[in-house]
Amino acid sequence: MRRIAVYGKGGIGKSTISANLSAALACTGHAVVQIGCDPKHDSTRQLLGGTRITTVLDYLRDTRPDSYELDAVLHEGFAGVGCVEAGGPKPGVGCAGRGIISTFDLLAQFKLESRYEIAVYDVLGDVVCGGFAVPIRREYADTVLVVTSGEFMSLYAANNILRGIRNYDGNEHGRVAGIIFNRRNVADEEERVLRFARAVGLPVFADIPRSDAFARAEHAHATVVELENDAVLCALFTDMAKRLAAGVPLHVARPLTDEELEEVVLGAEGASPAPSAEPADPSERVTQVPGAGPAHPDGPSDAADAPSSSSAIPSEDAPDLTDPRRYLSKTLIAGEPLHGCAFNGAIAAALHVGDAVVLAHAPRSCANITFAAFTSTGRRELYERGALMPTSIAPRLECTDMDEPQVVFGGTDALMDAVRRAKQRTPRPHAVIVVSSCPAGIIGDDLERTAELSDADCTVLPIKTDGNMTGDFMQGHIAAHLAIARTFIDRSVKPQPRTANIFAEKPVVTNTQRNFDLISGFLSQMGVTVNCRFLNSTTTDELRGFCAGALNIPAYGDYTAQLLGRLIRDEFGGKVLERGFPIGHDETVAWLDEVAAFFGAQDAVPGIVGDQLALYDRAIEELRPHLAGKKLMVVTYNCELDWILKTALDLEMQIVRIGILNYSQDAGFRTRLNADFPVVEDYNRFARGDEIARLAPDVLLTNYASATAGDVPVADTIPMCPDAGFLSSIALARRWARLLRLKLKGGWKHDGLLFQEAFL
Repeated sequence: MRRIAVYGKGGIGKSTISANLSAALACTGHAVVQIGCDPKHDSTRQLLGGTRITTVLDYLRDTRPDSYELDAVLHEGFAGVGCVEAGGPKPGVGCAGRGIISTFDLLAQFKLESRYEIAVYDVLGDVVCGGFAVPIRREYADTVLVVTSGEFMSLYAANNILRGIRNYDGNEHGRVAGIIFNRRNVADEEERVLRFARAVGLPVFADIPRSDAFARAEHAHATVVELENDAVLCALFTDMAKRLAAGVPLHVARPLTDEELEEVVLGAEGASPAPSAEPADPSERVTQVPGAGPAHPDGPSDAADAPSSSSAIPSEDAPDLTDPRRYLSKTLIAGEPLHGCAFNGAIAAALHVGDAVVLAHAPRSCANITFAAFTSTGRRELYERGALMPTSIAPRLECTDMDEPQVVFGGTDALMDAVRRAKQRTPRPHAVIVVSSCPAGIIGDDLERTAELSDADCTVLPIKTDGNMTGDFMQGHIAAHLAIARTFIDRSVKPQPRTANIFAEKPVVTNTQRNFDLISGFLSQMGVTVNCRFLNSTTTDELRGFCAGALNIPAYGDYTAQLLGRLIRDEFGGKVLERGFPIGHDETVAWLDEVAAFFGAQDAVPGIVGDQLALYDRAIEELRPHLAGKKLMVVTYNCELDWILKTALDLEMQIVRIGILNYSQDAGFRTRLNADFPVVEDYNRFARGDEIARLAPDVLLTNYASATAGDVPVADTIPMCPDAGFLSSIALARRWARLLRLKLKGGWKHDGLLFQEAFL
């Protein structure tokens, strides 16, 4: 796909020129899309008969991510030209440059380039922030045209545009096709433009005369090319279209200093060109086409937005496997307030690649908060249980320390230097994983450029989360899994017998390692070895060999684990066990049977189960006299409770309420037990007090200490992520029986008085 960016000062005629150029390209047989990158969102009106279309920024604001459709923002105009408007915020608020970044992200998500041969970007050029510079990045535009008149400020803006291109390309890449001279008939105009062109070493690609044909076309809500009301102009745009489609010589951007610009443009006739000038090829200059007339405006006047009546280009029948909408967190799909930050989630996952350095492109405060949250798990395990979790104690996390100058002037150069330093760490990392924060995303830092620093020994992987712009903690967690899998996993590796991968372990849960040890012990008794943990305490080499795992076993059966299971199955051809790590007796037996059947290790199961069954039955007989007939009420975020409910039923307890609270990582109560439970989903926590008074439970289970705990004989907490295995619920039941015998109802309310008496 050829991608042409048309830049120039606001009001210089970019939109009119872009629309006529797109129309001419379409009329010469090319599939063309025009993308308006001006907050005025009027670039495509002449192609659409004057209709204003829904802008991408308005659409993103009002639409959930899983409902995004390209047809809503892509409309068909004259001669089949696709029309898109980025749009912008209300004047005086927000960041229009960020709107352009969001637009390009959405269009890339839908692979717009597969629909068209040529893209024309119409971009405001006298705003040079990172967002407005996105269309001149190498991955977006391969040809740049700079529109100018002979007025000094127009030439000043043209020179600034060349500076922006130079910042991206240096002296290595030529992408500027030349200058489009849009005449205003001011004094000394032609001489000024030609002096500037010679000084910066660019040809005048086209010389467009003043003509009232532009004004007549605008009044008719059409292009000159469509109306054919000026043969000379039509021929000029057709010639431009043919040359661009065929390919033209491209030139390195060589901007002038401000002093050089003033000398060249405002100085006397024959002023010396800049020392860095590259002489333009005179044969590339297009002479002025005769035809004088009044000056024409940049585009149509603003009017109230109206819904488009043009037909939309149909989308593809089936989404691509890499369509980001396939891997959205529950929070984004449900349109809920964000639970945490995608930046934190991505880092929490990436830090488990043990031979990688994770580089936060962020202010130091963001990295410090992330560091503290991640290491708190390791510190707690070490201090409370004496368990060492090396990844959580000393993570390999570095930060670019974005400060105010970087936020104002851009932080890409500092980021590239930070990557180079990270690659030189001792021991030398096999990967540098770069994760972006909110400021980096807002200013439009080019994270993808860091991939250029990859070499045979160290892969540099950018993960663009832009803080919470990508979504919540779990969306960042998912994004890191996707990027790391697609970068490191070698699809050519064949599955090996008696090997398994473990995936979807939670990096900030204190029993993660204990559960892994238990499950890997079960697998070892079946003669099965763990090949790779995705992503937990792994390495780039283990990730490359991921496909050697014959069976992929999730640590949990929740929504996020299901997404990762889909990734493994659909993109890497892996066999995925549907069950997460088992919790409770019956679920563990079923899990062992299923895994053993896959590996042909059924003989190992009776020995594992026998001892545990005897322990479970003995505990139930011991506890039943104390808990039979007691009323149990559960208010929880957990959606799978069989490990508790089975034990409660075996103990002959009465289950009077199961209230499922809204949870960012899962949804929908699930049970394999043949029982009619009194379940309320999306439970209103404010109704809990009334229900306790009405149902009079003996035992209240919640995920956290409850303010109503004093209203029941026993209030206990359910771990969000319980221990795996046979006997998890037995420990809880023993505690209930002990507390019921002690009759401590309401006693906690007097703890403050006891403390004062003892210590004050």
